Amino acid sequence: MEIIRKNDINVRKTVEKAINNHPEFHFFVDELSANNYMPTYAGEADEKYTYDEMDDGFFDFIERKIHENGVYLRICYLTGEQTATQAKFEIEMAGRTFSFTTTELDSVQVVEMADYGVKITPDKIILGATIDGGCGQTPYFAEFGSTNCNETFMSLENPLNRFIITLIGEFLDSI
Repeated sequence: MEIIRKNDINVRKTVEKAINNHPEFHFFVDELSANNYMPTYAGEADEKYTYDEMDDGFFDFIERKIHENGVYLRICYLTGEQTATQAKFEIEMAGRTFSFTTTELDSVQVVEMADYGVKITPDKIILGATIDGGCGQTPYFAEFGSTNCNETFMSLENPLNRFIITLIGEFLDSI
């Protein structure tokens, strides 16, 4: 299971393919600060690019931010619910919906909504997620397997994370 890989993707095609147009998320790609916070999401960016369509200016902005501190590209959105015996998640990715159900309730954390994606830097791609709730008020990037925030949420022992890693890996390999 690869959570860090060489940056060998076409960023423009990856961004274009990843768009879900999810009404809850206004930023599907966000610049990162040196400590992996997302200043645009938090309303603290010193530079913002407002776009009506994905034009050359938008991709110039993304390329510039990749070479500064990287960008976070949200690839899938997840909603979850839990019953007494199972947790069920609906995952939206690239215009498709996937369902994931598990009875391993001790290994997953059910959240109302989360997003998963990749941190893109000039030389590598790292799978991760933005986390809100229980981790502070500002969402931030945390790598799968990280001890940041909630270990259950980011753990590689979490069957949901393993499923999402597979989905995102297949997505990136299909570009």
